[in-house]
Amino acid sequence: MRIDKNYLIVACLCLLAVAGSSNADRKRITLAPIAGVYTEADVKKEIIFGREMAAIILADRPLVTDSELSRYLNLVGQSILRHANRPEIDFYFAAVESEEINAYAVPGGYIFITTAALDMMLNEAELAGVLAHEIAHVLDRHIVKALDIRADDESMTAVVSKIVGSRAESALVIFDQAIDLALDVLFSKGLAVEDEYSADEQGLFLSVVAGYDPVSGYQFLERIGHVIEDKHGELSNTHPPFSERITRLKNIIGQQGLGQLGGSKNEMRFLQQRPNGN
Repeated sequence: MRIDKNYLIVACLCLLAVAGSSNADRKRITLAPIAGVYTEADVKKEIIFGREMAAIILADRPLVTDSELSRYLNLVGQSILRHANRPEIDFYFAAVESEEINAYAVPGGYIFITTAALDMMLNEAELAGVLAHEIAHVLDRHIVKALDIRADDESMTAVVSKIVGSRAESALVIFDQAIDLALDVLFSKGLAVEDEYSADEQGLFLSVVAGYDPVSGYQFLERIGHVIEDKHGELSNTHPPFSERITRLKNIIGQQGLGQLGGSKNEMRFLQQRPNGN
């Protein structure tokens, strides 16, 4: 589905207005190496691509207009990003109205979480774990690499043409097809299993370094696992089995001694900011 440019501009400006993102005080540490070499022009293409995807998502899932919640999500997200390794990207965090328990990472730094997911959370550490997982997808450019999104349209053209089974004649058609494929990855097919496990692991370390309780992340997965799988929700369709993700996270926490670190949960602060304040 395509939307007109006026809506694209309005939707993106609304998202940027509530976000208040800044890279000014972000530290640069690398928790996982980023494969491949990319240029400033490639990053610009990634951001343009992500803005188009973000606008389409917002056309289907309305943005939550609670300014206090938006500010809170971005404060939590930015606390995690202080320890991330892509200072060339401005990240924006927003809640969207949806009954699906899910969160989405869009190229260029756009992170969305559904109101249903927020309703299932008990504390800020759980929120941080989900946001950190999505941040990791952007840090490692998972969708960007899957579709080979670069300033040079030939790279993306080759990948998209191979997937759709034909070679389009114009760059605009290829761009639109790539957007459709990326949305299909987010909402239907899912990323490679290895990418999801990598995001789980890197997200865990990012949230721990930011000072959050490491156990809360998999406790949230335990709580929502049966609910989502019983309802055949999107998250169970686009991610590896919950049981395997939880086992892997528990093993990492045990092997690395992360459980000894404690960390903040910030339950009351989270409950005050969550939609409906309960």
